[in-house]
This record gives sequence, C-alpha cells and structure tokens, in this order.
Amino acid sequence: MFSRPLFMRTVKSNYKVLLIITAVLSFYLIMICAVFTPKALGEMMNFMENMGEMSNMFGSMNSVIGFIGQGYYGMIAVMFPMIYCIVVGNKLIAAQVDKGSMAYLLSTPTKRNQITITNGIYSALSIAAMFAFITALGIGACSIFQPDELDIGKFLIFNLGAFLLMFAISGICYLSSCIFNQSRYSIAFGTGIPLAFFLFKMLAESSEELSFFKYLSLNTLFDPNGILMGESFALKFCILAAVGLVCYIIGIRVFREKDLPL
Repeated sequence: MFSRPLFMRTVKSNYKVLLIITAVLSFYLIMICAVFTPKALGEMMNFMENMGEMSNMFGSMNSVIGFIGQGYYGMIAVMFPMIYCIVVGNKLIAAQVDKGSMAYLLSTPTKRNQITITNGIYSALSIAAMFAFITALGIGACSIFQPDELDIGKFLIFNLGAFLLMFAISGICYLSSCIFNQSRYSIAFGTGIPLAFFLFKMLAESSEELSFFKYLSLNTLFDPNGILMGESFALKFCILAAVGLVCYIIGIRVFREKDLPL
C-alpha cells in the first residue's frame, strides 16, 4: 500500500518546513552546548533560587546533561517540532481535500489507503530523521564544547522520548487532518489539542496547587527532569508510541470510509 512516487512528492512538498525547523533546533542546541560554563551555571542557580515554586519548571540544571535536558528538551525540542507536526499534518490530507488536489490524485489509479499510509509513513519518518540529526549534532557539539562531559545514555533517552512525544502529537494532527475536509477545522483541532497539552504541563510544573494539570497532558509522559532523577520511563514511552500508532490507524480508516466533497 506504499507509493514511492507519492512519497517523493510529499517529501518535495514538505522538505523546506522540515529543514527550517531542524535548523532552528540545531541552532538552539549548539548554543546551549556552547554556553554551559561554571559561571553560566552559577547565574542560573541564583536565578532559580529567586523564583520560588516556579523553579520546579527548571528541574536539575547542575550538569551538562541537566542543562540540556531542562534548557532544551524541556521546551525548545517540544515546541518547534510541535509546530512542524501541526503544519505538515494539515498539509498531508485536509489541505489537499480543501484545495481540490485530492480529487485529482484520486482520479489516478492511486487508492485512498495508498495516500494515507504513504503520507503517514512520511510524517513519522520525517520526525525520526529530525531527531536522529539532532542526536548526532548534540553528541558532536558536546564533544567540541564540553568534551567527556555529556551523559550520552541519558541524551539518547531524551531524544527517544522527544521523538515518541512528537510521534503521538503528529498522530493527533494526522487524525484531525483525516477527519476534517477543511483546513480551518483541521488546524483548529490539530493545534488546539497539542497546545493544550503543552500549556497544561507548564501549569502543572509552575505550582504544587496546579499539579493536577499533569494528568490532562500527554507531555507529562516525557519528563526530562524525571529521567535525570532516575525515574522509570519505559511505560510512559510505550503509551506515547501507542497513542501515536492508534491515531494514525484510526485516521487511515476514517479517511478510507468517509464521503469526500470531490
């Protein structure tokens, strides 16, 4: 059910967005690897002491991996890939239906399952490629700026967790794209749900009184600070993988069976 020509067409249509987001992630990661110094750490610790309960959002920033975990994977490596998932998720299905290009595509021998499965594979593989590059870049940057200081094992876990969170988010965006025929609705739901997850986690980490918000967010299942503290993450990662896979499967079935305004 995989179509190589369609896959290459999808790559051509979305590679600029992928390159831009990856470039932004790369820039921030290199900057964070470069600025981790004892002086910078001391200033950060003084800043956190003055924040009271808000300092919970920054976790343990007392090492290179702690600095990267909280300063990068706590927000940057979630926020920008989430934007990618939202934009590309809508373009893969809903935008094509909305613009009428889906009607042309389905007038060819290409079947609905070929379209959804191929585009779903592109979505997952592009996110995997993004984090594979970031993993290699981070290890390389730390070997230059912070030789022998990076805990590579935890760094790999961070990237796996961030990828699985984005896989789940992309599944939600893809499902939204398959359900709705108009981009405005696809983007509304595909943006609203991931953004709510993001904000709920921030609220949960800002105060003990708001900690109940963590139960309303998928983002809670990727906790860099918890990983730094040695907490178990295997079940959380499995849940993220399952959510993403289920959303993609449901999206494929919904699009296959629904009526299209062709």
